Amino acid sequence: MTINLKSQERSDIMDQTAYFNQMREKRKNEILTAARKMLLKDGTASFTMQKLAKKLDISTVTLYKYFKNMEDIMTAIADEIIPRTITKILEENEKSIQIQLPDSYLEQFLQLLHSFFYETLKHKDDLTLLLLINTYVQDTPAAQKHSDKMALCTATLNTRTEQLLLNARKNGELKNEIDIPHSLNFIHTITLSTLQHIGLLSAKEFKNQKQALQTHVDEIIAMFRVYLAA
Repeated sequence: MTINLKSQERSDIMDQTAYFNQMREKRKNEILTAARKMLLKDGTASFTMQKLAKKLDISTVTLYKYFKNMEDIMTAIADEIIPRTITKILEENEKSIQIQLPDSYLEQFLQLLHSFFYETLKHKDDLTLLLLINTYVQDTPAAQKHSDKMALCTATLNTRTEQLLLNARKNGELKNEIDIPHSLNFIHTITLSTLQHIGLLSAKEFKNQKQALQTHVDEIIAMFRVYLAA
């Protein structure tokens, strides 16, 4: 009987712990959702822990129990966006390859870029948030600590693109003069410039220009093909 009571007590404690963890996670998600809306509406200049706590109708002390500071919140937002986005890009790229069955590594590389751009266009608010967070990090030395999760996901995508171009070179698909690190840097610069332009558009501007942006992306991919292909 005593053993059964102790077993029940342990079970109750485990249930309570699971419940409290679940409630804590729910509250954290509520905080991040509110932070996302504030950043999109007002930018980083007006974003403070005090204003966020007021918006959530909680004390600043309570907010600090979940996040240490603004940088902690921004890292959490980026940590949620980047892995999800890159995972989706890679999944969409795999589906595209299976459907179209490209017969070259260069075409697989270009389709990966295409998936990257189009996934970004589908989630424009996420792109805007990442640009805002990146700008804040660049302007705030104390915030320049990169998340391991963000670094790992970015490295995964970079490794994939580099490997595809290396395979394309072995397969004789690239111009002889193409230097892969230099070419990837050039492609990265063009891509980043395009993403910055998209991310800084207002919601109304983006809606009005979405079709034109999709056409522009197709033209960029075509330009990369001409630039790389033997």
